[in-house]
Amino acid sequence: MDENIQILEKKINTFNKLYETSKLNNSVNDMELTECLYDILGWFEVCLKKITTLDKVEDEKISGIRFANNIKKHSTSLFRYTLQTFALFPSGSLFPSENLYPSDFNIFWNSLPLDNVKYKNQYNNYVKHFKDKDLYPTLNEIFAIIKKYY
Repeated sequence: MDENIQILEKKINTFNKLYETSKLNNSVNDMELTECLYDILGWFEVCLKKITTLDKVEDEKISGIRFANNIKKHSTSLFRYTLQTFALFPSGSLFPSENLYPSDFNIFWNSLPLDNVKYKNQYNNYVKHFKDKDLYPTLNEIFAIIKKYY
């Protein structure tokens, strides 16, 4: 097996462990997650250079992930997260609101700006396949696509 795909697999495994640890601890280290995500996006690009054939949906997803990689140096954060909270029970002094209901631990792709119209297609693919979607399954899906054709 080519060493580039082995390095990418190692980066994906590191991300998966980091995600699971973050979920278990109900805590996210922004810097560590950013570093890990940037590494993966960079290695996606390295490995994608060897891939020429994709179906339409896979091609859209690769285009969208390329947008995330291209914008990473211009954008604030590629991700946002919610920590697990527990329900508060209504009382005489509390009014119903979203804050009273439990939430799950999730790390989502953020909304990213289109700062150059020449990347409009990539941007549209990012919005379609990644924006507001969970990082964990989407990164692993892109890795599976790359591994399938590598």
